[in-house]
Formats: sequence, structure tokens, C-alpha cells
Amino acid sequence: PVVKSFNTDIAGEKDNKKKSWQKTHLEKLAKVPMNIRILYDSICNYIESLGDDVVANQLKLYLAYKKVQNIICIEIFNKQILLYLKLNPDTVKLEEGFTRDMRNIGHYGTGDLRITIKDGKDFKKAKELINRVYNEVK
Repeated sequence: PVVKSFNTDIAGEKDNKKKSWQKTHLEKLAKVPMNIRILYDSICNYIESLGDDVVANQLKLYLAYKKVQNIICIEIFNKQILLYLKLNPDTVKLEEGFTRDMRNIGHYGTGDLRITIKDGKDFKKAKELINRVYNEVK
């Protein structure tokens, strides 16, 4: 069944205070440290430079980049940026703390391969996989 709303009224008490995981992508983006914001902007600029067929789609909880279908989804946090790529994790050498198979783990966005980016070195390593998803997904 499709859930159209979520009742937050538990035992007659409403919790009007937003939890950090309930913040929208843009709310989180506005409050991240400057080093993460600069890294985020660099990642977005890089993805957008891959080709004229890449389109950004701002959704409530993440930013999606698509060609015909989503190829990369981005979530932002205070200490890291998570990229979800539409790549088969079996075709990638997984590296603990950097790449993760997300096939049976719930997450926002599309993509079975998660990349964790904490700094410029991680971003440099991620570029190969970003290029690959751009070239492989039609």
C-alpha cells in the first residue's frame, strides 16, 4: 500500500521539534561546514561537466542527477557527502569506509553503490566511478 501521510501524533503528544534526519536537503546544505560545502559544490560541478545530457533534479531529501534515468543521488551531512551510483557493486572493488553495497539496505535515492566522500582525496578516487556511471548508464 502507498502511505500518503505519516501520523506523528503518538499517544496524544505531538512532537513539533524537527529531528536532524527530517531536514530537507537544502536545509542541511545551508548549515554544513564550509569545507563540506566547497566539496559538495566541486562534486556537483564535476558531475554537471560530464555532458549536456546530465540534469540536476532537486528533491526533498537529496539531489539526483539523471540522464534518462537517475545515475547519481547525493545526500549531504556535516562531516561527509554520500553518493549513490547506479552501478552494480559486484563490478567494483569495495573499499571499507569508501564504497558500500547498498542493494539490501534502505536509503534515499537510487543506486546500489554508495560512495562516502569526506575530503578531496576521496573525491579524487570517486571520479573514476562517477565517470563510469555516466558512460555505462544510458
